[in-house]
Parts: sequence; structure tokens; C-alpha cells
Amino acid sequence: MLQEKKPKDLLEERVFTLSNFLSVSRVLLLPFFIQFTRKHIESPRSSEYLFLAIGTCILAVLTDFLDGFLARLLSQESVLGKYLDPICDKFVTIGGLSVIVHYYQFPLWILLIYIVREILGVWLGGFLYLKRGIQGKPNWWGKIGVGLVAAAVLWYMTLPLIGPTLPENHFFLHPEYSGYILVLVLSIGVVAYSKRYWNIVFHPERFILDPEDKKQKKKYELV
Repeated sequence: MLQEKKPKDLLEERVFTLSNFLSVSRVLLLPFFIQFTRKHIESPRSSEYLFLAIGTCILAVLTDFLDGFLARLLSQESVLGKYLDPICDKFVTIGGLSVIVHYYQFPLWILLIYIVREILGVWLGGFLYLKRGIQGKPNWWGKIGVGLVAAAVLWYMTLPLIGPTLPENHFFLHPEYSGYILVLVLSIGVVAYSKRYWNIVFHPERFILDPEDKKQKKKYELV
């Protein structure tokens, strides 16, 4: 049965785990990434800070992979961890896109669409947990979106290094294409999430969760 939960219920399981630490560390890397990028823009002839910014970005991507992998490997999976990971992703991806908007002319309208989508995602996740007692599970479109953000940031960051060696009108000289692909993926993801959760959110009386239904179990999980 669908039933409400309270925020304190999230803290009933282990909080201080390696996987949760890696999720939070991703957010803690963001100020360093911003500072390194700013230093490079101030001194573009010195590539030291650019390499540090790129390295910080790659490290954040690695922690995103490792937190889920280690949670499964060390049996540290928890409801809190499954919410903490995507929330940390939202902070980092919005921060990364904001940096390339500010310093590298990434389209601002794409960032705004991404922010709105992430706000809706936080609301939906919180609503499902608190009001319906269901843990929302990310679909592949959301994961692809996070990967595309990382690719877009790295594309813009490496452009000063690789761009001067490429011929005019080379594909790599147009990193804004990554943003257009991101919008497409986000749009598909919104449609997919709407189909999955519409009745649960707006018409719970129509929704019946069958614990024996393997197809349902892949999409929904009572908490």
C-alpha cells in the first residue's frame, strides 16, 4: 500500500558510508573547479589551472561512478544513499554548466531548462517518498543526461587546448551541439518519467503495486 513517510525515516539506516562520502565529495570538488577555471581565464597563457580544472571534472565523474559501484560491492545501499547520489549530481551538474555559461558562452537557455528539470526532479522524488512511500528510481535518460553534462563541460574545457590545432569549421569547434543533444535527452526523459509516475502522483487510487510483478519491481520500490 502507498503510505506517507517522514524525513527522519531516511536516517534510520547507515548514514556515514564510503559511498555517501563519495557522493558528498563530488559537491565539495565544485568550488575547486570554479576557482581553477577562474584562474585560467585570468591567465589564459598558463595552462596549469586549466589542467587542474579538467582533472577536477574528471575526478567528479569518477566519484559518480564509484559511489554506486562501491555501495553495491560493500552492501552499503540505502534509501538515503539512493536519494543523496542524484541530489549531489544536481548540484554538480548545475554548477558545471553555470561555469561554462559564464566563462565559455554555453547557451544560457539550456542551463535554465536544465535547472527547471532538476527542480521538478527533486520535487517528484520528495513527493514520492513523503506522500506515497515509494522510492523513485532513475531511468536511463536521466543517467545519460548527467553523462552529457560531463561531456559538455569537458568539451568546452578542452577546446582551448585542442581547438587551435583543428581546421576551421571542424565539428569539435562547436561544443554547443552537446547542449542541443542534452535538451533532446532531457525532453525524452521528462516524457518517460511522466508515463511512469503520473498515476502515482495524481491518481494514486488507480495505482496498484504488486510485489510479485517483476516488471513493476524494476520501476517502483516501497520504502
